[in-house]
This record gives sequence, C-alpha cells and structure tokens, in this order.
Amino acid sequence: MTIKVLQIGMTKNIGGIEHYLISQYNFLDKNKIMYDFVNITGEDPMVYNTYLLEQGSSIYNIVSRHRNPILHYWQWFKLLYKKRNTYRAIVLNSNGLTYVYPLVIGKLFKIPIRIIHSHNSNFPFKRTFLKKLLIGFNQFLLKCSATDYWACSQLAGEWMFGKNKSFQIIHNAINAKKYAYNLKKSVQIKKKFNLDNKFIIGHVGSFNYQKNHEFLIDIFNNVVKMQPDSMLLLIGGDGGNSAIMDSIKEKVDKLGLTDKVLFLGMRNDVPDLMQGMDCFVFPSRYEGLPLVGIEAQAAGLECFFSSTITKELEITTLAHYITIGSSPKHWAECIISTCKNKTRKNMEKEISNAGYDIQCEIHTIEDFYCKA
Repeated sequence: MTIKVLQIGMTKNIGGIEHYLISQYNFLDKNKIMYDFVNITGEDPMVYNTYLLEQGSSIYNIVSRHRNPILHYWQWFKLLYKKRNTYRAIVLNSNGLTYVYPLVIGKLFKIPIRIIHSHNSNFPFKRTFLKKLLIGFNQFLLKCSATDYWACSQLAGEWMFGKNKSFQIIHNAINAKKYAYNLKKSVQIKKKFNLDNKFIIGHVGSFNYQKNHEFLIDIFNNVVKMQPDSMLLLIGGDGGNSAIMDSIKEKVDKLGLTDKVLFLGMRNDVPDLMQGMDCFVFPSRYEGLPLVGIEAQAAGLECFFSSTITKELEITTLAHYITIGSSPKHWAECIISTCKNKTRKNMEKEISNAGYDIQCEIHTIEDFYCKA
C-alpha cells in the first residue's frame, strides 16, 4: 500500500518551505509514498494547487486561525477525525513555535508519526510575557505530541528545540542538474532582459524584514558607484504586505537607480534567471538554511551571505560571508573584487557530494517513512 503523509506549511506565496516541499514532492516515488497537503490559510489558494491536484494529491483548505480561530480548530478536528485511519505521518513545517495544534490533534486521532520540522533560526516578534508563555506551553505540547524532531540545519534545530534536544537534520536538497550553469541559457536570459555586457547581481526572497532589502539596495548603490554598468535583479513577491516593497521602490527611485533595478516578482523560472546573473547577494538578518543559497551555488554563482546565516550553507568555495554590521561600501568592494575575472563552472558534483542533491537525499526521506 502507498504510505500517505500529510504536509502542513504550504501557503499562497512561493517561499522557502513551499520550494522545499515541491522539490521533494517531484522526486518522491509516488508508488511508495504520497503527500497530501493542508492549506491553513484556506481562504486563499495554495501555491502549486492545480499541479498537486493533477498529480493525485488531496488539498484540504482550513480557514486561517487569525481570521476565525474557533472555526480553524474545529475544521482541523473534523478533518483528522474523518481521515483518522488514512495517514501514516503528519509533518508540520514551521518557522516558529507559536503553532503546534496539528500535531496535538494528530496524536489524538493516532497518526503514528508526528514530525515538527524547523525551517528557521529566528523570528521577528517581541517576546512579550504572553508570547513566552505560549511558546513554553507549545514546547510542553510538543513533548506530548511530536514523535520526531527535524531541522534544515544545526542552527535551526538548536534555535527551535534547544541545544540539548536531539533532532535529525534533513537537508534542503535541490535538483542540482536543473540549476547547473548553461552558457546558452545565460546568453538567452541576458538578451531577454537587455542585460548584455552588464554586471548582474541577483537576489531571491519575499519582501519582508528578514530579507533586509533596504540594506541590499545600499550595497547595490555602492556597487554602481564603483562599476556603473551594474544591474540588480530582485525576484520575490510582497508576501501579502506591500508596504516593504513600496518603500524599497521609493528608495530605489530616490537613489536614481530605477533603470538599474528590475523588480521581477514571484517567478517559476528562477533556475533560468540565475543563469543570467553574475553573482548572488543575500544579506538576511536571519535564516534557517536558505534553499536559495544552495540553488545559487549550484548555478555556479559567487554568493555573498550575511554572517548571521549558518556556516552550514558553505558547501562550496563559492560561499562568502560578510558581517552584517559591515558598511554597504565594504560589501560592494568584496563583491567586485571577488567576482573580477571569475569563470563560472558546473557545480553539480560538488552539490551532490555535500548531500544537497534531491535525487540522492529523497531516498533518506523515503526510507524513513517506509521503515517507521
């Protein structure tokens, strides 16, 4: 019989968790294991909704707990009661411990495997007394309800579960072949966006506090002063809140960079767009282990990460860390000096050897569900 796993974490926006899950899903042996999904903000369609349904997966829509908490919890209860003998495992992919209810209700209805998977290493909220109380209570609930603790990195596991808690690291693996450098595609992308003979800096990430776009624009402004033929590609949506994206566009305009910054929005062709970049800059305030950082290295790009990001991301010689407290000018100097006269190469083998090729890593996940 096919083992059925219920996944929670997909939203209406394409982000790290969504990208991680769809990459894993595409390489599952669906004769052995099939994923179904719960959309916990069911008032909006989930990304990849049509594709997943066409592949034979079920998607259950549950109203957001912020919109209607009573209905949210009741819909969860009804869903797992109805499906109580259907699933071998339930997985909560999470960026924080403010919500663990699916695992609690999963235990109530005797789903054998109940996994909490940490995808982050910080969270931008003020830890008020009530918030601390909620997290403490949820930690207690996890002890009673979770059977397995997973994390995308050591840092993400320690942040969410504590340094003394044992957990399993599941690599944020990608289809390395899909990102491998291709000169022909690179030429095509540069021609498509009129980027011939330009120095192209790329960034992929939703416009939010975590990704630190304001600082990224300051870095790019200094790059332009040193290398006027530079361009910046910003890939990512507004995450449902347009205020940050609007403020970044305003800043770009004030700095006179409007013709040098392309806002490309959410995209399904990121592997191709990376072919047209010359380097990747990612000055995030915090991360778990960002999948996009693996993808950029797989594309053969020199990558510049803030020092707040786990060193576990340093899986090739293309990863460079710069202190987030350094000046934008220092970042710009590092970027230009590092990228000068560099030749890109195929990094497939390096990515695979580091354990981040999904074609290898998927067997670890399949074996876990089958043996469990």
